[in-house]
Amino acid sequence: MSLSTGGGAALLKRRSAKPLTGNLRLRRLTKAYLEPLDDNKELSPTVVKIDQIYELTQELIVQCQSVTSGLFPRYSKDRDVGYVKDSIYCAMACWACSVAYKRLDDDRGRQTELRQTAVKTMRGILFSWMQQSSNLDSFKSQNSSEYALHARFDLSSGMCLVTPNDAHYGHLQMDLVALYLLTLVQMISAGVKVIYTHHEVNFVQNLVFYIERTYRTPDFGMWERGTRYNNGKPELHASSLGTVKAALEAINGFNLYGSTGTSASVIYVDIDGHNRNRTTFETILPRESNSKNTDASLLLTVGWPAFATHDEMLFEKTMKKCVRRLEGRFGLRRFHRDGYRTELEDNSKSFYDEHETAQFQSVESQFPIFLACISLTAYIRANQEYGDIYFKKLQKCLVADDSVPGGYIVPECYCVDEFLMDKERSQPNSTELYALSHQEFGHHLWSNAIYIILMLKREGLIHSGDIDPINRHLPASQRPKMFNRHSAFQGSMEGDPVVQVALISESSRLQMMLSTYGITTQTPHEVEPVQIWPSWRMVKVFECLGRDKKLNLSGRPQRPFGPLSTSKVFRVFGDTVLCYPLLFEVKDFYVSSDPAVLIDDIKRDIEFVARRWKLAGRPTMCVVLREENVAGEYFDHILDLLVQLKNGHINGIRVRLGRVHQLLNSCCIEHIDFANSDDLEFDIDIMEETHENSTIFSRLSLKEGIDDEMTHEKDVTPKTDHELYQIIERDDMERPRLLAFAIWILWSRTHPDLLVHNYTLRERLEKVYRRACQLRLWWLVRYCAGRLHKAMNSLAPAITNMLVRGKQITLGVRNRPGAREEIIVRPIAPSDLNRLLFECCPADEPQSAVFHQELIIACSDLMSHNPEVFEGVLTIRLSWLSDAISMLLNYVRLTGALKIPGVISGTPPTPGTTGIPTEFKKSCIYDLSPTVVKDVVTALMTRTNWHLLSSLQTRRLNGALNRMPVNFYDRVWTILERSKHGIIIADQFLPQQPTLSDMTRFELTFSYKIEAMLSRISHPEYRQLLVELLSIIATILERNPEIAFTQSRIDCDSLIKKGFSLFAAEEGIKDLNDLTPFYQLEGQALSTSTATFLTKAVVEFILAGRHFSQVINIFGEGTPEEKTLPSQHHRGKMPKILYTGRASSEKKKRHIGGNHHQPHLHLPTPTTLTPLPGSLTPGSVTPGPMTSNSAPGNDDSCRLQ
Repeated sequence: MSLSTGGGAALLKRRSAKPLTGNLRLRRLTKAYLEPLDDNKELSPTVVKIDQIYELTQELIVQCQSVTSGLFPRYSKDRDVGYVKDSIYCAMACWACSVAYKRLDDDRGRQTELRQTAVKTMRGILFSWMQQSSNLDSFKSQNSSEYALHARFDLSSGMCLVTPNDAHYGHLQMDLVALYLLTLVQMISAGVKVIYTHHEVNFVQNLVFYIERTYRTPDFGMWERGTRYNNGKPELHASSLGTVKAALEAINGFNLYGSTGTSASVIYVDIDGHNRNRTTFETILPRESNSKNTDASLLLTVGWPAFATHDEMLFEKTMKKCVRRLEGRFGLRRFHRDGYRTELEDNSKSFYDEHETAQFQSVESQFPIFLACISLTAYIRANQEYGDIYFKKLQKCLVADDSVPGGYIVPECYCVDEFLMDKERSQPNSTELYALSHQEFGHHLWSNAIYIILMLKREGLIHSGDIDPINRHLPASQRPKMFNRHSAFQGSMEGDPVVQVALISESSRLQMMLSTYGITTQTPHEVEPVQIWPSWRMVKVFECLGRDKKLNLSGRPQRPFGPLSTSKVFRVFGDTVLCYPLLFEVKDFYVSSDPAVLIDDIKRDIEFVARRWKLAGRPTMCVVLREENVAGEYFDHILDLLVQLKNGHINGIRVRLGRVHQLLNSCCIEHIDFANSDDLEFDIDIMEETHENSTIFSRLSLKEGIDDEMTHEKDVTPKTDHELYQIIERDDMERPRLLAFAIWILWSRTHPDLLVHNYTLRERLEKVYRRACQLRLWWLVRYCAGRLHKAMNSLAPAITNMLVRGKQITLGVRNRPGAREEIIVRPIAPSDLNRLLFECCPADEPQSAVFHQELIIACSDLMSHNPEVFEGVLTIRLSWLSDAISMLLNYVRLTGALKIPGVISGTPPTPGTTGIPTEFKKSCIYDLSPTVVKDVVTALMTRTNWHLLSSLQTRRLNGALNRMPVNFYDRVWTILERSKHGIIIADQFLPQQPTLSDMTRFELTFSYKIEAMLSRISHPEYRQLLVELLSIIATILERNPEIAFTQSRIDCDSLIKKGFSLFAAEEGIKDLNDLTPFYQLEGQALSTSTATFLTKAVVEFILAGRHFSQVINIFGEGTPEEKTLPSQHHRGKMPKILYTGRASSEKKKRHIGGNHHQPHLHLPTPTTLTPLPGSLTPGSVTPGPMTSNSAPGNDDSCRLQ
């Protein structure tokens, strides 16, 4: 009872208590949800880390974004200019941080907030560039900086800046557009929606067209300054090429709408253009450009974010070279002699003065951002140890800033104090550099954006696949396969793929004839419904790609398809289409009319496609057999090729020969969904079977082609218009030259569209050209091609291929009326190249312009397959190369009938020696077939059996080929270092200063300067003699460190004349103006070589001018270093000269008693002037065994690497 009473009292007490208020009840209900936000101790360490980085991102990055344009400035205090590159990296940082929140169960809305910040930026850049769609369309046809997409805009509006300085700004940055496309693909692959409309898809497709030809587009590079000299001139950059290569690989076959998009939003890439960018990029590495031996921008190219190469050796070589040459205590320099942010730079000027860069040597600013880049790349590549090393280095470079969470930021750079510059130059990395004040400019957004990404990755808050969802950091073969309807890069497979080949005969008669030899072919009629198209017809279809009337974009430019593109099978308008390569085009350049060239090209294309094929499915090549190519004396060679194809192997490549319908099962199919047949008007028909009875098929008809060689253009010129009209009207191919001359002369008097019996003069000359190609009348073929201004499609890539290997090309002819020479030092657009070729060559010799095109292709092909034969050749001078071919041709013609001095009797020339068939009896190089021209170029460059030639001939050939000894330009640099008053080369003065201060030993610019001086010499043999002289001087200086030319200039021309006068005096030669006897001297005889007399001339010059920089102690005791000889104390007391070789009738060296020997100058013996490997060339001067091993410039990163 008591218990119940007590319990009731308690219950009553509780009931009588004051009821709970509504606020208290609500607090109790929500307490469980509010407490975690108020108490940080209950948060997991991961969330705490992400929140800290989020706050840092908000303060350093997001706060600086323009609310209208979405762009970011370069510095946080800038309110006027938005930079595209900095904006992309800021967007990456926001996106990376959003991905970290995506991993949390409760992201509190921050993932969406940060992701949309990145989207705003990417769309803001897209909006700004879309305002320049007219520039973009113009740039596709004219690669000019005038039409470049801008790299910076008004921060508020996103419109183009109109400030005066913007006109001088380096907007042409191919790596910038490529970085945008690469980042776009990465974000969309991760599920971010960036592209909204089909107009934007078309615009992005045109951005791809914009960067596809980067391999021949010099730009201003990542630092917006062009060459190292900051003189407003662009150049080809490896960093731009690598980023473009990565972007093209990423976006090919990619759907901009993501996984939910249709075929209308797929991006197409020209895989041949991609391959040329790839080849050019890998050729330049580890250099950055011609003027920059290395550059920190390569860290962002071979590493994160581009990962442009997966060749481990190339990656390591490039990274190590950057670190070795550029790293300092506070970061990495951008490149050598970079004046940016140094106290010596004049910020009021857009460009530097001519000799200004020398003052920045060894005092360049150092940028910590590159330490972050190296560390981030290492972490992504799973190299934790290397990443930690550079992260610790970066931590030491951070500067305090209490206004930001965490209290530290990354400064833009560290600078050398002006008062400590002399000490820093003399003792690199010995001074304390100061950080650029962020209080003055604001913090540097780009540096801190990469720092944020690095912290996220290092703390494990994001994985490599989060910021690289397309797995660029993995080799292509290790990436997950992406199967879709459109061709995309699938990476390398084990070994080369099998190349499928379909043989198509143009007529049933040819098909029947080949079947008797066991070769099965198909006619176009038999492969139906599959259609056989010329590649130009497919180019017409692709003009619809990216076309947009609202944006005034014209679509894909009329760029030819290469062998990779024509190895796809296309599905277009419901039809299956197979395209045959350009080399089978009837209207293409004439070289394919030479069956021997055609055979080589087919083999080369098959090998090329097998080596470079990176798409899913097998490559399928369509080989078109025409009667004019199969018939004639080359029939057996064509048959051999077809038998090799049938047997399944050619040049080590596996080949599958089959019927078209069988090959379709395993081919690579490209679906063309962007074109509508109603929008196209074709001017090129599909290939159909020929039925006309042609007489070309007779072998005899090809052998009996009549060439009226005795007809000359000057004999036809006096004829009246009426007489010319009658000649053209008769259309007599029995006298083809007369007909061609008549057509051209009437053309030049009237116009090319003049009708003669329903055909214009242009059409008639084209007909003569085609007929001459069929009859293989090569002189006439080249004449007609020159008059019709024919040009090869692969000319510009061939030029670029040679340029990126450190060569330069000289077009045209010197010392001819109406002609000139033009040096090509940077890539050039095909239209400009064609115009230059025909402008620089003489108008009265039209064959020279097309012949030069053959030489360009021959040199480029040889350089690609056998680059070592061009060692020592910096400039390919086409007119002199033609002269060299003429020399060999004359040698072939004359050796059998006349005895040439110096040529060993009983050893007649052979095709293996010269490349010229022994049965060739004509005297003009334009009568040589294209394949013979290629063989002659190969024979010249490989110097096959040159010991059969005379000294004069070899000297002329070496001079004509511009061949230099090993390290020649480095040795000229050595001479200039020890020539206070400079050098005179070919009547041109090369001063010591400012040459040495403006340039460095390791760049191509100095080599080009020497080459430009030598190119003014009109006789190749004299040029070679001058090269020998400079090599002799360099050898003397290397062996005698006490010699320096301090009293007067080195006049090379005078020294050659002196050497010749010594020779003439000894031989009793009266005519001192004709150096021919001197040229004919052997290069290696001990007593009668050019080296002997040139060495005498140099020694006399040294003694006469007292060119000694040190005291020479005749007793062999220690000599005070760098003690200059007072000339008045040593007049007439110079040390006696002793030759180490037997020179003329000099006295033998005498031994003096005791341990002391008479001091002597170490002079080069004639025997040390040995030729380059593989020849006995008197002009190829290299130091002998006694030459110092520490030759200047002998570095693994030297200029021609």
